[in-house]
Amino acid sequence: MTIRKLSNLCVILGAALLSVGKAAERAETFSEALSKAGSDGVIAYCYGPDWNRRSVRLLKTFWNTPEAAEAAGNAVMVAVPFYEDSDSPGAEDESRIRSGMAAPEFDVCPTVVFYDKNGRLYASLQGSDYLGNDEQCTLGIANIGKTIQALRKQQELMAKAETEEGAKKADILAEVAELPIQSPPGLLDMIKEADPKDKAGYARRLEFNARAFMYKQLDTKDGFLHPDFVPNYNQIMKECEAVFKDEALRSRDRQAVYNLYIGQSRREHIQSNKLKGLIRKVNKLDANTDYGQLSPTLMQLWGSLKHKPSRDARREAREKKRAKDKEKRAKKRGERNVEIN
Repeated sequence: MTIRKLSNLCVILGAALLSVGKAAERAETFSEALSKAGSDGVIAYCYGPDWNRRSVRLLKTFWNTPEAAEAAGNAVMVAVPFYEDSDSPGAEDESRIRSGMAAPEFDVCPTVVFYDKNGRLYASLQGSDYLGNDEQCTLGIANIGKTIQALRKQQELMAKAETEEGAKKADILAEVAELPIQSPPGLLDMIKEADPKDKAGYARRLEFNARAFMYKQLDTKDGFLHPDFVPNYNQIMKECEAVFKDEALRSRDRQAVYNLYIGQSRREHIQSNKLKGLIRKVNKLDANTDYGQLSPTLMQLWGSLKHKPSRDARREAREKKRAKDKEKRAKKRGERNVEIN
């Protein structure tokens, strides 16, 4: 092997070694983990020793494996028990191990919870959608690695944003907002400060809430319709169209709003070809979201419906029928009176 080839091989091997992060350190308590935390923060595994057998099994097959530690990068890992019965063996140690850590959302175990070095919760993984159904949780290990990478990217972008001003800074902060983890506190205010007139629409994008929009259109606060509520179809159509055309908003939010329009259109029994057109617009916007993937099925279920008169047309027809029936009854009464006389 020539000196040049040997030198090139050393460079390649060196780069490969640098690309591999050291395995995560483990701690016995949550407070200890926070005290040791660096830029990759803390990852806590929540399990239920006396009520969730799967979470206990996964301690061995998933959480305490070298693969999980490697995926966690330089984070500090800690396993935190959540007992159901305070008299269960080992329950007396729960408070010490938790050391102030909040219970996972909805008290679900197993759950993997992520904190930055300051103790801010920025992500969590739970259920088969994020941890997987296999005993080794290969999906969960992959998602741990992705979450740590997202935190690192967030930190990198926030540091970069500090060196910029105005529109460039707003662009970077908007990129932070799109990462699949919780945004840093005050991110929206930072964007508004960088782009006071919201020329790029980033603030509008972050402030928009599809559920709140739907509740407003349906005049509800809890998702349940009032018994006497009558939707204003034309108003809903106008509002939904305006949101759908706003390219500053996320595709998923725009699709959610348009699905409200589609649902109301179906209730109005609009022609199936028009309903198909509305569904196609949702799919065309982004076929990879949940709403986009639902569109073909929705097309099959709703796209072949026969046209029926609208609600207003049906109401008008009923009123005409009542008036006609009333006229017939009055005519019969008049005929009977003539016969009697």
